[in-house]
Amino acid sequence: MRHTSATLALLIIAGCAAPMTGTPQPGEIDVRSLDVGQYATEPLDTYSEYTHSVRSGTSLAISRLANHVVTGIDVDAKLRYGTGVQEITKPDDVKNVLAEQSVPIAARHKMLFGFASGSSDVRAEPHVAVPADSTLTTVTVMQFPDPESAERAAAEFEDADFSVAPEQNERVRLAKYPRAHSHWRPGTPTIGSVVAHGNYVVNTFIATSQPDLTGLTALIEQVYAAQLPMLDTLPPLTAEQALRLDLDPEGVIRRVLNPAKIAVPGVGSLATYELQGFLHWQTDRAAAKSLYANGERFVFSYAYSATTNSYTRGIAQSFGKGISRFLDGAILIRARDTGSARALWSTILDAPDLGLAPPNVPDSKCAELPTDRYVKDWVCAVRYRNYVGYVWSTQLQDTQQRAAAQYAVLANSQ
Repeated sequence: MRHTSATLALLIIAGCAAPMTGTPQPGEIDVRSLDVGQYATEPLDTYSEYTHSVRSGTSLAISRLANHVVTGIDVDAKLRYGTGVQEITKPDDVKNVLAEQSVPIAARHKMLFGFASGSSDVRAEPHVAVPADSTLTTVTVMQFPDPESAERAAAEFEDADFSVAPEQNERVRLAKYPRAHSHWRPGTPTIGSVVAHGNYVVNTFIATSQPDLTGLTALIEQVYAAQLPMLDTLPPLTAEQALRLDLDPEGVIRRVLNPAKIAVPGVGSLATYELQGFLHWQTDRAAAKSLYANGERFVFSYAYSATTNSYTRGIAQSFGKGISRFLDGAILIRARDTGSARALWSTILDAPDLGLAPPNVPDSKCAELPTDRYVKDWVCAVRYRNYVGYVWSTQLQDTQQRAAAQYAVLANSQ
């Protein structure tokens, strides 16, 4: 409301000039009258203070990195579906996407953090691996303290993976990327490759329907052609720089509904992304890229799981299970302007139930989404100025209260 008062004051001061014409705009509602249930309606920084820590800094660094990791549509338009994500906060996490023998290598060379993202040409079903005849790519990017440690780690990652079956594996040279370390097992439709690029190590695993080495190597080269330039635009962080990263430098996290009322970052639970980073968490990334094109920032509040599947290990098993969304959560989108936000709000939930909107909340709508879960999936969308909030829960009233609270937080954050 402070923004509105300042505008009115400016008009009064200028009143001695030419008379003003136009249609008066209705005032904003008193958000104190909304049914918000148990949820806080003030911005996060008014009641919780961020404390720097190694774990929090690592989470912020991973979210930052995710904005510079490719999705399948950056490589080939047919790889539009997301199959999973994986945060790497410590060397032991590496075993979730690489061979378990890679863990001591990551530790020895002081890997700082990493992020992995999977893509396919087939839409993944929850908890079901993608079909064998699909194309599957998993790209893992890790940051090391310096280029030398990254180079050594890349070579050792390759040696460790190759030595799992040295009699059956065969080295592969990539003509366009001779510094990359690659191998395949003749007769199998998969290939693995790893390359150091500055402080970063990029590991790529690809599976296709046919054991065609020419096609496999071409796809690996497409991954590197898209991924390596993205890393050129991301200055690496020292451990101290990661520790000192701020939670909310742009003031968007403070505006998202935060049921836990805590300022602890997590890549799926409290984080800010650009569109590129946001797309990793979407199932149909091509559709999402089009739908959310006018979104500048995307804020998660207890929205997604940061791991693909806690019951499997290894790159071939971990991905292809789908992306796990929590049973309740919120996403806040800052659009470029009010018009863009209005267009986005009108597009998402394009078939709402008009009788389900939260009472007295402007620009709000709700719907029940189809689900194969054992509980219902209620969702609501609200718009306030150039922000669009999207909340969900397993109970309609709770979802409506979340939507009302999200609207109130936005209004109170001005």
